[in-house]
Amino acid sequence: MKVWMDEKHSFLEEVEARSGQKVQECYQCSKCSGGCPFSGIMDYAPNSILEMIVYNMKDQLLSSKAIQMCVQCGTCGAQCPAGFELFEVINVLRAMAKEEGYITNEKKIPKMNEIFLGEVKNLGRMHEVNLMLKNMLSQGQFVKDAASLIPIGPPMFLKGIMGPGDMLGHKIQGQSAVARIFENVEKMQGGHAR
Repeated sequence: MKVWMDEKHSFLEEVEARSGQKVQECYQCSKCSGGCPFSGIMDYAPNSILEMIVYNMKDQLLSSKAIQMCVQCGTCGAQCPAGFELFEVINVLRAMAKEEGYITNEKKIPKMNEIFLGEVKNLGRMHEVNLMLKNMLSQGQFVKDAASLIPIGPPMFLKGIMGPGDMLGHKIQGQSAVARIFENVEKMQGGHAR
């Protein structure tokens, strides 16, 4: 666990150095929050996250639901008139939270991310059916959620949208190359990748 922040380096300086983004240069236009598909259900809106970094609100941010909810869609950057990439800052905040042992109340999204990455690592691609089933099982809601899919499944089979082969995850031809990418990332992170 590498935590290089000391008395000489503030939370703001560490986030800026690690993300490559100048957090202080955000002029709080709120366009990132207006465009973010999840800002309405986050505990802190995207522009508020940047302001909280400036005001050294580290504990609140690293234990927040907001930094776990970002799906890296890039809408914030597309909306930003200054071209600021907020998702880079979010990545750093997530890494810091993990390194420093912060606990978040948001459990479902990190688990979904873990399942998603596991599918990509094992198959070389994402398999929607496996992702959905494994996520339902991990949330302990398989029976409830599976029951809601019953009206959807048969019509998909009848219309040819989904076939028996779609129920199984098939590896892509270059799966071993994808697995090597994961191995390299794990080495770079000291074996702590998901």
